[in-house]
Amino acid sequence: MNINKDVVAINEALDRFSKASESVGYANGSIGELLEIRDATLNKDDRDAYSSLIERMDYRLDVSRDEQIRAREDVKKAFEHYYS
Repeated sequence: MNINKDVVAINEALDRFSKASESVGYANGSIGELLEIRDATLNKDDRDAYSSLIERMDYRLDVSRDEQIRAREDVKKAFEHYYS
């Protein structure tokens, strides 16, 4: 049985998009939780530590969004190639 290479490419592109979207959602949720914890923390050192965590998670969110954009383009290209 020969599987169409276009179908495999679509599957792989959708898988990458799904994983990137999951990372974006995780990072968004984590930032929200960290913000709530930071805002409820009275100790300045702890607040600074949470702020640092938020900055790192925000960077990860940017990276994940970039991955998601690239993956979305790969999905579009895979479908365009399949239907051409």
